[in-house]
Amino acid sequence: MDNPWKHIIEEDYVGHMSSPAVLQRPLLNRLLRDELTVTQPASVLIIGSSTGNGVEHIDPQRTRRVECIDINPTFIRSLRERFPDPPFQLTVHCMDVMEFDFRPSSYDLVHAALLFEYIGWQTILPHIVRSLTPGGVLSVVIQLPSATAPAVTPTPYTRLRALESVFHFVEPDRLIEQATGQSLILDKHSTEPLPSGKAFEVFRFVKQSGPVEDHR
Repeated sequence: MDNPWKHIIEEDYVGHMSSPAVLQRPLLNRLLRDELTVTQPASVLIIGSSTGNGVEHIDPQRTRRVECIDINPTFIRSLRERFPDPPFQLTVHCMDVMEFDFRPSSYDLVHAALLFEYIGWQTILPHIVRSLTPGGVLSVVIQLPSATAPAVTPTPYTRLRALESVFHFVEPDRLIEQATGQSLILDKHSTEPLPSGKAFEVFRFVKQSGPVEDHR
């Protein structure tokens, strides 16, 4: 099946995510900024990077290598145009993240925001974990179900409604169970409410080389 994400145009995506009914884009920007500040990674992988929202917060004094993956070619083109000559090594991949070669012990931070809802996350999770350095961080943002709003909020950008066909909520407890069974510990877990009545659940997992503990 053709992935509808490939056909979303940048103007629609940014307009939808920034619209008063949604307002997810500024929150996602802040969440990546905060994680970069806390982790101070030398190497970062952003999966489902879209147009590079939040990449401007990369500190080149701390972070030397950044990789971004997105399946949408217009998003990737926009990201390249926004950061034509960054003060760090930037590599972008226009591809399905399920086909990405996660090299072992390669990243201090892997950030996945509003991605797991659209992919086979349980299949890819072990590959992500292997790609983390010891002490590396997996940062995940998922959308919680809402009793008052649909998964994809109606806005004038109606083409985004096509994404409903590939959207699946991620059960937070299931994510924690799977992650802590993969040499990760849950370091932080919080809920971020949105003006629309929706909310994000934010997870910070740390890779350990020894026995794991549950920090819930």
